[in-house]
Amino acid sequence: MASTLGLVLLASVLGGLGHVVLAKGMKMVAVATSSGVPLALALGNPWVVLGVALQAVFFFMYMALLSREDVSKVLPLTTLSYLVVGFLAQFMLAEPVTPLRWTGIGFIVLGVLLVGRT
Repeated sequence: MASTLGLVLLASVLGGLGHVVLAKGMKMVAVATSSGVPLALALGNPWVVLGVALQAVFFFMYMALLSREDVSKVLPLTTLSYLVVGFLAQFMLAEPVTPLRWTGIGFIVLGVLLVGRT
């Protein structure tokens, strides 16, 4: 279980980072174009490529986790990425993460802790 928990934490950090990096890249792409988002422009943005790569690593780690544990245990634990996204969105994207949003994230983490104990 200890190695599984370590993999879950690493996957959560990489997945959360992937979401934020992808959002950063897509915001840059949206500024560069006003009529839709051309795929070539999106895939040419290094932030988008990095975000997709991080999401792919998360996906393969998730597959490895599912080969060892129950999905009803693994999936809730990967929601720890919400903490990562909250912090990184605030610092990398300058998004306002309000106290109410942090409270919601806190409830999610509390639920994860409850699921993890069963």
